[in-house]
Order: sequence, then structure tokens, then C-alpha cells
Amino acid sequence: MYIENIPLSQNTTIKQTDTIAFALDRMEDFQFHLLPVVDGDDYLGYIGQNDLLNALDDQLSIATIHLKTEPIYVKANQHPYDAIRLMTAYHLDALPVLDENNKFKGMLTSLELVKTISVLQSLNDIGAIIVLEIGTHDFSLSKIAHLIEAENCQILNCATKAVPENDSLQVIIKVNKSNISSLLSSFARQNYKVITSFNTLQEFDDLDDRYQQLMNYINI
Repeated sequence: MYIENIPLSQNTTIKQTDTIAFALDRMEDFQFHLLPVVDGDDYLGYIGQNDLLNALDDQLSIATIHLKTEPIYVKANQHPYDAIRLMTAYHLDALPVLDENNKFKGMLTSLELVKTISVLQSLNDIGAIIVLEIGTHDFSLSKIAHLIEAENCQILNCATKAVPENDSLQVIIKVNKSNISSLLSSFARQNYKVITSFNTLQEFDDLDDRYQQLMNYINI
């Protein structure tokens, strides 16, 4: 999966000959906090919302504002995780996407990125989530996987989070089954500390129940 495989927002650019007022209108239309500035399809840099708001005259052209050229963009052949890192680091809701020749391809929005990550990590699949706490030096994904497979389950997704204060890891695992009582018992027998677990099937059932309640209310 590459960023170029994600739907990108088009027609989101401005030119140096555009006015500041026009750029502000574009920002409001797209709900972005930055806009890419291009010459044809050549990427020149970007303008931030504060740059536009601080301008003395909104009828001046973009050329009167100093363009930012920091590498706050992603290449089309990068992984979506790279986009998450940049969006998080700079608190962005969208990122310019360039090809290998620095030609502008479109804007990657946080919404499209979240949709992509949810597919990559099987977040939309029915199953259950288990959170374990394991000593840093005791962590073995192969052992965990073997235990899960022995219960006729499969790992859909696995992530870890360091807990420095007690030299341990939180291991978040999503499996492809919702009824995991026997799996939780297996973890207990092997002395794994289960912090919590979630049944995503129940969440879907709750959502369906709320939808039916809404429909019943509308039909009253």
C-alpha cells in the first residue's frame, strides 16, 4: 500500500498570482490549514492560514508572502504510516503529495488516511481486542501467536506500546473471533497479564440496536 493508492483531494492548489482573499476562501472551502502553491504542476511550497490572516491587505497576491518550503509533504511512493507521523508531528489535517519529480499530485486528508489505516489494520473486521502487559524482555510475538493459533484464532492486527515506568510493553492484539473466553483462559494459564479485552461484535450489535431504536422513533 502506497500513498498514491489513497484517494487524494484535487483542485486544492493556489498560484502565486492569486489574491490572499482568494486563498482564504479556498481554505474555508476545503477546511485546510495550509494550501500548496504551484506553478503548473510544479510544487513551490505552501502557505499557512496564519500567513494569510496576518497579511495587511487581502487583495495582495500570494507572491507578496514568503512561501514555506519545509519538507511538510509526502511522496506518492511512501507508506501511509509516514503521513501519520507528519500529520501528528505538525498537527495537520491535510498533506501535499508529490511524485518522484516533485510534481503535485493532490492533498491527502486525515479522513482518507484514517479510512486507509482502518483497512490496513483490519479495524473494520469483526473480532475481539485483547490488551496484554508483558515484560520488555519477555515479549515474544511467536509465542503469543502460537497460543492464539492453538485456540483456532488468527491475529488480524498487533501493536505495542512501551510502559517505561515498569519496563514492560502493552501488547494490543486483534483476533478474528469475538468469543474469546477460552483464549483468555489460555493466556491466564500461561501467566500472561490481561489488562482488558473488547468484543467488537458487541459494539456492532449495539450500533444496530441504536439504529433500530432511531428508526422506531422516527416512525412514531
